Amino acid sequence: MITEFNNCHLQNGETIVKSAFMIAELAPNSVRTYRLAPEGFNVVRKKLLGQRAIIFTGIIVFTMIITFRQLDMDWQRVSFVSLAPYFILTMLLIGALASGLLKGMKQNREAWNTYELIIGEDFLIRRIKNFPELEIRRDEITSIKESPAGLQVETNSRDRTIGIASSLVDYEDARARLSQWMTPTRRTQLGWLNPARWMIALPLLVLLLFGLFLLSARSWVLISTGTPLLAILVWSFILIRKSVQISDRVKRTSLLVFLPILAVATKLVMAIINWQ
Repeated sequence: MITEFNNCHLQNGETIVKSAFMIAELAPNSVRTYRLAPEGFNVVRKKLLGQRAIIFTGIIVFTMIITFRQLDMDWQRVSFVSLAPYFILTMLLIGALASGLLKGMKQNREAWNTYELIIGEDFLIRRIKNFPELEIRRDEITSIKESPAGLQVETNSRDRTIGIASSLVDYEDARARLSQWMTPTRRTQLGWLNPARWMIALPLLVLLLFGLFLLSARSWVLISTGTPLLAILVWSFILIRKSVQISDRVKRTSLLVFLPILAVATKLVMAIINWQ
């Protein structure tokens, strides 16, 4: 009786050990979902606020220059009462920009909180609310770049990349699993040569071109500023519509770009026809 009990106990023990061993073997290949730590958004928030403050200031300065340029020589003859509409317009613009900034930050936080990274045996999926789902197969990966900010999984397509912030919960576990696919390489610190930094200046460049385009009456100035302006607007629209890194809300809003595209194209045609 005792012998049978011991044998049974031994068999059960072996079964438990085998089960634990099987679980350990399956764990590296199992599907796991990772999320971002909520407190990590504070660092990103400061960076986003700094970038948008620059754009915000640029738009306000641009609007004021255009507004007072339109007054031109009449400045000495106009009263402060007659300037009230321009003042109200400027205040409304500031309010709209501030509201848009707050709404944008709210959407950024929502994207941060809903971010999901799913790592399987041979695939990687990024899911964010209101963003297209992005899946990269293991055999598509061309490189995994690492920096203090985290990892970036790259493919042959620049748009098909997945960023993995170091503030990811269980980041080291995710890094270890991806390292089995490909050894991460250190990302070169480009500093001010980094294209991402220069992309911040793109809205300011567009504002500058718009200002010169609107204020000038010379055909050669209109063409030299309007042509790159039109190219940037069309390129931006196509890029936004095709990108899987941009939310559905922004894609819907991008349809408004057709209005300045049409206005710039019309004025360019008129500048060529009525050359002066």
